[in-house]
Amino acid sequence: MSVETLGKSRTEQLRFWAGNKVKDLLGYSEDTVVTAAIACLGRRLTEGQTKEQLNPLLEEETGKFVEELYLRHQQLLEDKKYDTKEIATIQQQPKIKKRGIEDVFGDDVEDSMDYSSRKVSKMRLPHEQEEETRLIQTDLTPAEQRAFDEMAMKQINKLREKVQKDEDRKRSKDSINKDGAKAYLTEAMASKDRASVLQAKISQRMATLNLPGIAKAPVLDKEGRTLDSSGKAISVIKHEPTLKVNLRESKRKNFKMEKPDDNLTVTNPYFDPRMRIKGATRQPKAMKFNESGKYIQLAQKQRAHSKLEELQKQIAATAKKTGISTVAKRVMLSDNNLSKEDPVPEVEWWDKFILVSENYENCETPVSQEELTRSVASPKYREITHLIEHPLSKPPPGAAETAPPLSVVLTKKERRKLRTQRRLERQREEQEKIRLGLMPPPPPKVRIANLMRVLCSEAVQDPTKVEATVRAQAAERQKKHQKANSERQLTKEQRGAKKMAKLSEDTSQGVHIAVFRIDNLSNPQHKYKVETNATQFMFTGLMLLSKDNNIVIIEGGPKGLRKFKRLMMIRMKWDEDVRNRKNQDDDKRPKNKCKLIWEGTRKTRYFSKFATKLITGDPSAAKEYLAKYNCQNFWDLAVCESIVSEEV
Repeated sequence: MSVETLGKSRTEQLRFWAGNKVKDLLGYSEDTVVTAAIACLGRRLTEGQTKEQLNPLLEEETGKFVEELYLRHQQLLEDKKYDTKEIATIQQQPKIKKRGIEDVFGDDVEDSMDYSSRKVSKMRLPHEQEEETRLIQTDLTPAEQRAFDEMAMKQINKLREKVQKDEDRKRSKDSINKDGAKAYLTEAMASKDRASVLQAKISQRMATLNLPGIAKAPVLDKEGRTLDSSGKAISVIKHEPTLKVNLRESKRKNFKMEKPDDNLTVTNPYFDPRMRIKGATRQPKAMKFNESGKYIQLAQKQRAHSKLEELQKQIAATAKKTGISTVAKRVMLSDNNLSKEDPVPEVEWWDKFILVSENYENCETPVSQEELTRSVASPKYREITHLIEHPLSKPPPGAAETAPPLSVVLTKKERRKLRTQRRLERQREEQEKIRLGLMPPPPPKVRIANLMRVLCSEAVQDPTKVEATVRAQAAERQKKHQKANSERQLTKEQRGAKKMAKLSEDTSQGVHIAVFRIDNLSNPQHKYKVETNATQFMFTGLMLLSKDNNIVIIEGGPKGLRKFKRLMMIRMKWDEDVRNRKNQDDDKRPKNKCKLIWEGTRKTRYFSKFATKLITGDPSAAKEYLAKYNCQNFWDLAVCESIVSEEV
């Protein structure tokens, strides 16, 4: 039997199988081997002849491939016979007459609805009819019978689906008369019975065939485990969670805290009754009631405090009118200063080197001339003789050793004249060196503008070459100029050092100090300006903020201090409000102002940096804070200035 008798579809199946088999044997696909194998089958060659034909292509794998090829060919032939027999059986069965629309709905259907036009007959091609006729006339082998049963099962399933769709479509009709409904139900039951009978036959046939690829119902034991064909339990892989959320949830379900029974004390000798497991309970918040009269007492305290403040304001206003307040403040200030100073000693420290006794009792009697003319000291005064001591004259610490020479300021015309003279002198020296042969003469400075004037004959002979040379010289001069500029340019570190040297001043000979007093320094803009300028001028000092007095102590050089004084006394607008808004009491409110209360020099600084200090509470704490830096006298000056300003 040749290959052509298999049909087109089975020949393609055989070709596809042969291609995969060749790829498995050789490791790559080879269409030449597949074509040769199919051609051997078509010529009806035996296995030995086919091996001889394919041996040059497959070599060692030829025998195995040819045996499997002929076995596969035989299987396809048997399957074809089986399909032919099954198709003949189906065609011999009586056909079921289809119902028309008039059988279901009766004579109420409109004449225009011609149901016969809706019938679709299955048209068969001529070659299909010849194939079916030829298949019916052949005898079927067992393998062909199995293939035929498989194909019949597929056709029956399609038929069942079609019947089910027809039933669903018929059930969806809204208007069905009683006679039509009864006929519809009868026909549906008949089709259902026929489908169940056909399904039973198919199941019986398929049970005997044992075809691969058909799923069977699982077999379970008493415990619900799945069993295989030999009766052993099949282990099913349990799904384990991978996400952390699911893992935590599974752990929470598996781990359950069980409360120990009361009988554990009898059964377990190691049980400790004190170690009871208590569940996590949330204690409810208890209600807290205020005691009666609590808010009444708070209100009374606030009223008393407000009355006390009003009374203090009235007393202060009355004392200010009468002048008692200023006198009291001065007395308190003088008493505080006297109480804190050291007591008066019996003998001052500068007299201890002269007096013999430890008091001034014997100093009233005058010293005789004889005692003064003696070479020995007098009994009353030590180290006093007729000799005269001439102390060494030392310059003051703040004065310079030698007066610097006065710098002569030249006009612009004079500076230009000096620069011209220096340039001419430098050019004259270069000419003398060239004349003596100490240095070569410089090359002519040729440009595009004076090209023809400097290089007359050369420019005419080869102008392109001369122009390129001139441009190269110009580029070299430009490069040299830029290099000289970059060498003279300062680096980043040098620029920073130059700026710092410009701002910093020499305070080795003495430090200039200025103390300012401001009535109100609550505006944050004013505080920011003072701090920023003090930092930029590299000053040291302190900005002390309190309720009554605000002082600013500045330490630095004379030049920066002069600019800072102008900032504090002229440039700053101290009357500006915090939010630039006008209130009704602006006219009654005293004007804010800044005053310089002290200025001088000192050899060393009080402070190491500029800082800000806020004093809340007793104003005496400000004086104690300044006492740490040995400058508490500045606070006394500020207090005296505030008293004087109040009197004015």
